[in-house]
Amino acid sequence: MLKSLATMTTATPREAKHYGTIVLGAGMAGVSCAARLYEQPRFQDKQSLLVLEARDRIGGRVGSVYVNGNRLDTGANWIHGIGTNDASNPLVQILPHKRYRELSSRVAFRAPVAGDNNHRQDVVTSEGSGDWVKVERNNMGSDFSQEQETQRSDLVIPSDIAATLNGALWGMIGSLHELATSTDATEAKKTTILQAIHKTGALRDARKEIPSDLHRSLGAIPQFIENMEAAPLVAQSAEHSEDQLGMSLLEYAIDDFDGEQVFLQDGYTAVIDEVAKHLIDADVVKLNTEVKHVDWSEKPIVVKTTSGTYLADRVVCTLPLGVLQKHHQRSRSSSLEPALFRPELPRDMRQAITSLGFGTLDKIFLVYKHPWWTEEPFRSIFKKGFSGESRMSGTEESNPESDGSVAPDSFTGFTDELAGIEIHEDGSTSSGIRLLSVINLQNLTGFPVLSVFVSCANATHIESLRDDQAGALLHRALTSWLAREPPKPDAVHVTRWAQDQYSRGSYSHMITGVSETGHREIFQQPLVNKQGAELRFAGEHTSRDHFATVHGALISGWREADDILQRIGKDAQ
Repeated sequence: MLKSLATMTTATPREAKHYGTIVLGAGMAGVSCAARLYEQPRFQDKQSLLVLEARDRIGGRVGSVYVNGNRLDTGANWIHGIGTNDASNPLVQILPHKRYRELSSRVAFRAPVAGDNNHRQDVVTSEGSGDWVKVERNNMGSDFSQEQETQRSDLVIPSDIAATLNGALWGMIGSLHELATSTDATEAKKTTILQAIHKTGALRDARKEIPSDLHRSLGAIPQFIENMEAAPLVAQSAEHSEDQLGMSLLEYAIDDFDGEQVFLQDGYTAVIDEVAKHLIDADVVKLNTEVKHVDWSEKPIVVKTTSGTYLADRVVCTLPLGVLQKHHQRSRSSSLEPALFRPELPRDMRQAITSLGFGTLDKIFLVYKHPWWTEEPFRSIFKKGFSGESRMSGTEESNPESDGSVAPDSFTGFTDELAGIEIHEDGSTSSGIRLLSVINLQNLTGFPVLSVFVSCANATHIESLRDDQAGALLHRALTSWLAREPPKPDAVHVTRWAQDQYSRGSYSHMITGVSETGHREIFQQPLVNKQGAELRFAGEHTSRDHFATVHGALISGWREADDILQRIGKDAQ
């Protein structure tokens, strides 16, 4: 029987125990590596294999919480390319019965035209710090007759035009992939995404097909890329030094899996549990055990943790890049701060750690008692801009209650309360409104929740706010889009991955003029000391073509496990 995670051993050993292999981190990379090794009988022997995890759970940047009985998937939610018959994404095979779905029905709200004050609100906060923020409308009044309610102007974009905008967005992203793969790597490294977008001409072409009052919305649409990549378009929004630019065209110079981008309706935690089930049953994973120092100068390698000291012939480090970067910064800024690794990692690997980007993507969950967006007058507003058709891509049939006939899977709009960027026809940019992407979890998970993405510097700003303040910001945005105030949420939950000491962000990206593909590949070379002890690395940041994805982490763990088994096999001959 599968053991409860709460009963997994976390006690401090009385003396250092010697293991053949120790894996640092129980995220997808760590558990996939350990699970692959554990398939071999020699790794099932006592003290052959150990996984050390700082959190009180497995999963790393995959996790979930329950708020008012609603499951909120705080980390990964997507399979980025389910693959084809010839090249299937391995995640799809782990839980073949798992529900997944492509988001294809949507509604878009336009950005207000400059000078339009009909969609701005004065905000009055009540005295209690925990109370919800009240909204008073300028030029709207506070009470409306039925006739006035009908006449009020929302910002919904008509379906046909919204389809053109959406086609421009995905056409632009496709063009970026084509441009990246046809551009020399050295040139792609120096090319910013903004330069690449202008070069493709996708926005210029779309501008000719839509009304002029939507040009501002079109110019802000590329911000969607920041949410996809957790990476900034420009330096001003970067979480790096001011002299570093945003992400480069190398971000798209990859050979990832084809196929649909689908939402896992039941979350990723079941996938993590499936991969790790034999490890958990065998009590191979030690929770609440934070790694403080790894001395790989001799054999065995010495791993010092908050739960004591462990010894190993080989160590596989799957700590997130953000954690590696934080340790590097601390050791450089203070001689009193102990380095994570001793001796110091080779220069090229240290350079890789500092040269790759590591951004933040957070979610703001608005939890309601019921999905008000399926009711009037909101349902009629969404219907005007409804485009696309919801369809199931997984193994279960579509449910009439959640097939998109009631409300779209997603909708987008803008706010001027968060920093944004607008791209003009000539390729120049200016500060502007912020695109907000909203996922209707009622359609996808059955929970009456709206999930909103915020990334990069906006994510770190949102993390500095209280949950109710973040929720109020979104409530004001929804009120502006709809031109009427929707019900207030019963609860708000904000993820805070940048503040999380065991992740320090979400996933990696390529920085213009700094990051190279070789920076990822250098992690794939094990470090072997004079006595033959091995220090290895896995994780999404070590993948050339699948970085920033769960399947990238999965494959990287398998990669290291397979190499270990191959080397052991050669040694045994």
